[in-house]
Amino acid sequence: MRSSRVRYLPTASIVVGMVILAVVVGAVSLRDIARGRRQVAEVLHREALATVRFMAAAFRADLLAPNWHRRRLDLFFENAGGREQIAHLAVLGPDGRILAHSDPDRLGETWPSSLKLEVDSHTGLTTGEFVSVDGRRVFQLAAILDVSASGVLPPMPRRIGMRPPRPLMPDIATVVERLSDLLQRPVDPAETILLTAVVGLDSSDLEAAFLASRNHTIMMSGILLVAGGAAIYFLFVLAGYRSAQTALANMRSYTTNVIESMASGLVSVDADGRVVTVNSRARELLALGGGNVKGRPLSDVLVVDSSTGSVDMGSVVRGERDVLETEATIVVDGVGLPVVLSASSLLDENGRRSGAVALFQDQREVEALKAEVERARHLAALGRLAAGVAHEVRNPLSSLKGFAQFLRSGFQPGSDEERYSDIMIEEVERLDRVVQELLDFARPVTPTRELTGANAVVGEALSLVSEDAGFRNVEIVQRLGDTLPHIL
Repeated sequence: MRSSRVRYLPTASIVVGMVILAVVVGAVSLRDIARGRRQVAEVLHREALATVRFMAAAFRADLLAPNWHRRRLDLFFENAGGREQIAHLAVLGPDGRILAHSDPDRLGETWPSSLKLEVDSHTGLTTGEFVSVDGRRVFQLAAILDVSASGVLPPMPRRIGMRPPRPLMPDIATVVERLSDLLQRPVDPAETILLTAVVGLDSSDLEAAFLASRNHTIMMSGILLVAGGAAIYFLFVLAGYRSAQTALANMRSYTTNVIESMASGLVSVDADGRVVTVNSRARELLALGGGNVKGRPLSDVLVVDSSTGSVDMGSVVRGERDVLETEATIVVDGVGLPVVLSASSLLDENGRRSGAVALFQDQREVEALKAEVERARHLAALGRLAAGVAHEVRNPLSSLKGFAQFLRSGFQPGSDEERYSDIMIEEVERLDRVVQELLDFARPVTPTRELTGANAVVGEALSLVSEDAGFRNVEIVQRLGDTLPHIL
């Protein structure tokens, strides 16, 4: 049977780390992309603003030129519109009609509603936005152009005491005439005329650069995410490996401590029957000392006395049997040591035999206890015999004591017969005490304690000695109180 190794990793921690890394990388990438888009818009806005201001200044200057002609204005717009990055230039009348355009074919048309212009009344500019023109993405900006006759002509400076200089610019009537020609309607000199100057810049190059930068940012973000994810994964793998190594070291230390702390001797061998491990208790029982026995055959270290029985340890080592449990005697320095021996096979993770382990328990104390129990059994039998003999001896002693007391009562006081009778009674009492001690030793009685009245104890004691007291001419007077406490 083959077992597969399973590595447990903190999956939740890895997923959380990957999510956090993805969020951070995504946020940074989106910020860079948004910043690039803003920079493109800012560059286009600056260029469009500069172009629209230049176009407005050129438009006013052309209106004030000495040799003004409408065709020259159209040529200016056509030439300016042919510059790189300029999609279109236009000047719109108050009614939205195109007065000037970089495309001559658009003159006189109405400005498309799809390219709606919303000019801020405070700044005179639109906010600038991206629009689609002929399938192209164009950044469009518009500005209010004041071409009123009174506003186009600058004030003429005058010097005191000098003739005014010869005018180099047309007068207001000429400007009104040119405006009427441009607007194709009569213009009042005091009328306020607000035109709209429109600039459209082709953003293809900047957009292409932005897209390339965005793609590069996305690619680098992906690389960073993959590299960061791999780093997080390997960090967790490394942490798991170190944790497993620490746990394994702790388990080895714990197992070693358990083996060394065992009260039984332990000897483990490999598949060839050579010693691998010997704990401290086994070294003590086998008198091995601090010598190195690793690699030695088991039969050289653990010598079993064959005269005490057949113990085939090799059958377990060879795998012929899985478990062996028996009582045996091992020889240590020529002296037999009784032990309880148990041996079992060791298997590796694939279920193959990798060796065996033998445990043996010192039985010297057990054997001593067995001998003590046997001796106590013999003593108990002897005590029972002694109790029977004492009982049989005590009955004749009681009869002898009674006859001696009876005979004494018939002799004269002070006679030798009375003295001999007293000696007989004393010797019988001495033998009775010896017999009583023998009975107490043979049959020890555990007293039972209970509360009882003191008068009852005294009365029972007097009943035991009253006959003997009367024989000795002793009078016993009882004066018992009624308030005596109970005794234990």
